[in-house]
Amino acid sequence: MYTDLHIHSWYSDGTYSPEEIINKARCQNVTTISICDHNMIDAYVETKELWGVKDIKIIPGVEITSALDNKEFYILAYNFDMENKALNGLLQYNRNIYHEMGNILIGNITNDYPKLSIAEYANYERNRKNGGWDSIDYLRSKGLVTDWESYIEVVSKYGSPPENDFIPPEKVIQIIHDAGGHAVLAHLCHYVMADIADWEKKALQFLHMGIDGFECYYPACSTDITEFLVGFCHEHGLLITAGSDDHGGFIGAPGEEYYIGGVRVGANQLSIVNL
Repeated sequence: MYTDLHIHSWYSDGTYSPEEIINKARCQNVTTISICDHNMIDAYVETKELWGVKDIKIIPGVEITSALDNKEFYILAYNFDMENKALNGLLQYNRNIYHEMGNILIGNITNDYPKLSIAEYANYERNRKNGGWDSIDYLRSKGLVTDWESYIEVVSKYGSPPENDFIPPEKVIQIIHDAGGHAVLAHLCHYVMADIADWEKKALQFLHMGIDGFECYYPACSTDITEFLVGFCHEHGLLITAGSDDHGGFIGAPGEEYYIGGVRVGANQLSIVNL
């Protein structure tokens, strides 16, 4: 009986439908899940009929982008009011930033590649089964990229930051709280150096911002970081969660170890009663 509270569907950059996610969870003996799409809750809004299954407990979630010191940080929000105006406004704001980044990228590329068109891109509908987002799917359909590395090369050459930027984590956390939800910092190991002093500094920084917990169990987190985070959460009475960050094989997603149920953690190892 395992728990996976960080899964992406084809509503953001994953390749699986919500129904496929539920079925794969069953196959992996995962009994509690959360689909945490990037700045998107359509998996819950458009597939309400799926969430009544009796054998899988589903905790509503979303992964929200924030920015601190010119670096993106990702906050997992759980069990919030899906109709909350401020939260939905934040999600739309973040989606608009990513949309603007895509337009800038494609607009810049068209100068060198006449077969691309910003007008065509504006009307382009990506294939959800490919995962990813509009710009990477459009460029792949045009034969300009084949994998994550080639896409990053294109972004490095032609991309540029949008005029607006993501809001700080502290404000994101407050919006989540105002919507009745809980805020958990995703994958600390992506933001810190291999130094316990740095782990503690970053964990305390987010604690002071009002974070409710940490994603302690994660494929890329070392045993040392996991043990530190679990101890930190116990010390401060914080949520302890586990997530695979499964993207269903999308070319820009992490490696093969990132699959539903890939982190074999049971409820007894977590602290999610408030969720």
